[in-house]
Amino acid sequence: MKKITQLFILFLVFGLSGMIAFAEPSNIISEGKYVMGDLDTKKDAKTQALLEAKRMAMEKAGTYLESASEVKNFQLSKDQIKTMAAGIMSVEIINEDWKMSGESMVLTVQIRATIDTSNLKDRISKMQESDNAESFRDVQNQLTALQKELADLKRQSQQGDVQGTKKAPSREMKEKHESLVNDLSALEYMEKGNIAMINQHWEEAVESYGQVIALNPGSIDAYAGKGYALYRLGKLDDALVIADKALLMYPSSARNLGVKALVLKDQPGKVDLALETINSAIKYRPDAPRLYRFRGEVYMKMGRFYMAQKDFVRACKMGSKDSCARAKGLEEKIKAGKNK
Repeated sequence: MKKITQLFILFLVFGLSGMIAFAEPSNIISEGKYVMGDLDTKKDAKTQALLEAKRMAMEKAGTYLESASEVKNFQLSKDQIKTMAAGIMSVEIINEDWKMSGESMVLTVQIRATIDTSNLKDRISKMQESDNAESFRDVQNQLTALQKELADLKRQSQQGDVQGTKKAPSREMKEKHESLVNDLSALEYMEKGNIAMINQHWEEAVESYGQVIALNPGSIDAYAGKGYALYRLGKLDDALVIADKALLMYPSSARNLGVKALVLKDQPGKVDLALETINSAIKYRPDAPRLYRFRGEVYMKMGRFYMAQKDFVRACKMGSKDSCARAKGLEEKIKAGKNK
């Protein structure tokens, strides 16, 4: 009996120490390398090297996250794990090394990525309430495509003529390179905005999405992100202006229609218009659980608790954990005969 007790104590001690170790921030060291081409500036090289270092750190952070019990309990997809990894990771550059290799300058950037798993369950739940995992995946795919285009353009600029004589990059090549670098910067800010949204850093999200819009005025998801962050900050008029700007360009943008509906429901005398707006959003995106949750909130504002519960239940079945709790909370109101 004494031996069993000792074994139990050892198990408890090591088990708790493992849990504590996981809860504490952990550091990941990774590096990225980039060989400069004729079209590149040092700033371009740093951007590319840093992207590579962050990509490798994110893969390690994702592997680290997969061992977390919370992640297993929530049964996150690979895309959601990558999004979560980005959301819990802060990065600092610890070394930049510039060296010549033949005729080319090579930059190696070393970073320290600190991953913080505190309040992980709550952060996962909030991430699932948004569509940031989908947006994050899209941004990553676009970044990969842009980097490939830049690499192809760099190879073209370094090719010689038929006599083997190297030519200076053409004006068209320079303009294309500048355009691709601009798009790359916009996507970096988009990623920052998405991460800020996961962590509910609304001011940071407004700033990041604003930078995206400045670099790429046609980025419709950036308008939706900025509008929602402004809404969460209580800046309803500003949020409505952003949503309306986006809808002038893309009237069928479900995300911006959803933001507009949220704003309208909180403005005096506009709840009916809010319902009309969110219905339009759902028509365009019937597969988006957050839109049913938004409509449930509109119905709540109208006092139509039975209809609200139906939408919360639907969103719950589609994976919205917060909606499950909202649906359950309405049961007593409906039983008490408060449904209209």
